[in-house]
Amino acid sequence: MSTTSDWDVIVAGAGPGGSTVAAVLAMAGKRVLVVERETFPRFHIGESLLPASGLIRSVLGIEPDPQDFFFKRGAQFVHEATNRVQTFDFAEALPGPQRSAWHVERARFDRLLRDRAEQVGAVVRHRFEVVDVAIDDSGASVSIRSADADPGVAPRTERARYFIDATGQDRFLARKHGTARPLERFGRAAVFTHFAGLSPEARSEIGPHNDIRVVIVPGGWLWGIPLTGDRFSVGMVKREPGLRRSDLDAYLETSPLFGRLLAGAERQQTRMVSNFSFENERASGPRFACVGDSACFIDPVFSSGVSLAILRAVEVGRRLVPALEERREGDPDLMTAMEATTKRAYQTFSALVYRFYNTNFVDNMIFGAPDEGRFRAGVVSVLAGDVFRDDNPFQEMLLRSRRHAIAAERISESGDAPVSIS
Repeated sequence: MSTTSDWDVIVAGAGPGGSTVAAVLAMAGKRVLVVERETFPRFHIGESLLPASGLIRSVLGIEPDPQDFFFKRGAQFVHEATNRVQTFDFAEALPGPQRSAWHVERARFDRLLRDRAEQVGAVVRHRFEVVDVAIDDSGASVSIRSADADPGVAPRTERARYFIDATGQDRFLARKHGTARPLERFGRAAVFTHFAGLSPEARSEIGPHNDIRVVIVPGGWLWGIPLTGDRFSVGMVKREPGLRRSDLDAYLETSPLFGRLLAGAERQQTRMVSNFSFENERASGPRFACVGDSACFIDPVFSSGVSLAILRAVEVGRRLVPALEERREGDPDLMTAMEATTKRAYQTFSALVYRFYNTNFVDNMIFGAPDEGRFRAGVVSVLAGDVFRDDNPFQEMLLRSRRHAIAAERISESGDAPVSIS
């Protein structure tokens, strides 16, 4: 380790991406400092995981406890206005990752990952925020300040050989570099809440498979996620601006499905987030990388956020460990192969979300999905987060449609007729 560096790696943010990469590095014997602005536990959405998140068991060594991890078979898409329902079971996917997933209450899940990072040797400091980062050939100089300190208090400086931005929607480096590109045609805002004390009848309808409910509404969708402790997460996402809390209330008041599931349950605090779909066009470089939402956040309709954060964090950690040992962490191409791998995953889900909002995809590929066969298995594999393979015909179709959609937008901007994507 360089005599001028206090740490091998400094990670900003202790969410799933930050804690995962910190654990991977610490397990390899690296000196890791994690700086987290908030205290844990803290509320967060992104509660439904994909089978791809099974890395928490195989890589981090965390054995899912049923008190924290609620079994999830798959996803059920519902269109109440036309009484259409389509269920996708992760067990139908192409051969690959585990065949089921979990729902998690993020306050407990994030704390569990944070605790694992500390158990294997990472140092975590809460209530500290990153004020600035300066990266040069010798390493990263990271200015941090107590979140409780007066703004006039001078920040302290920690030095590391490498810096990882896991600041989520705050996207520290994307803002610093000016490299955040909004995904304009995705969901713009979400309003959501929890319900406590589900009735036995509701638990019976939800279980034993505990599928996430994705309810289609004009211009958007709602989620219904069962959690441990007889809790239920409900939220609405809309593509067009102007979403209000009353929009969620109005739908819940008239929905037969939610009327049954939430009968007698106690509603908790209602929250909102907005402008959350974006891509960081410079998510890694010499001596730095972004993981989790600071690299890219895609509309939550297909529950990809946490799982992609963990996948990318593991990939960054696996490439960084030998680079640190061989003193080549300053190589500007260190993460190039990783970016190509994860870009395929981001592009797949981006294409899926684009088609969800802007084409007839829901009718043709969700409610009109074949009952069996390799194409259906390919759809399920993408929904399961198995998006690094090259033998899935549905995924290849999505990637081709993404290229056509980008071309269509460029043609439209030039004043010519756009290409139709269905």
